[in-house]
Amino acid sequence: MIKKAVTFTNYDGEKVTKTFHFHLSKFEWLELQTFTKGGFVENLQHSLEDGNNKKTIDLLKKIILRAYGERDEETQEFVKSDDLAIKFSKTEAFSELFYELAFDEAKSKEFFLGLIPEDVRDEAIKAANMAPVPSTPN
Repeated sequence: MIKKAVTFTNYDGEKVTKTFHFHLSKFEWLELQTFTKGGFVENLQHSLEDGNNKKTIDLLKKIILRAYGERDEETQEFVKSDDLAIKFSKTEAFSELFYELAFDEAKSKEFFLGLIPEDVRDEAIKAANMAPVPSTPN
């Protein structure tokens, strides 16, 4: 699970920092890899290298919203749904996070590699011929 602090300006013009949670299960990762022709990581890497902005935006949005969820502090459950993802996609926090990841390749790689379940991460890195990005605490 990734805990990502995002600073954004709310609709009252105030700077706010809020922590958001992102996670992909092995099943969700396998599904993304399988249903993305050529593999998800490979497509993201190639779209970044080729400067294919439309494809990069589509892939970034897809994985951010797929991984987004809310942590129930009482039960410690991680809850995800299409409704929560759509609601998050309409926030300034999503916009700031998206902008950061779209324009900073190192942060983008770190974020997305952090979403890949640890025991299959090495395979994804090898498949995309990427150098591992050292993780930093969020």
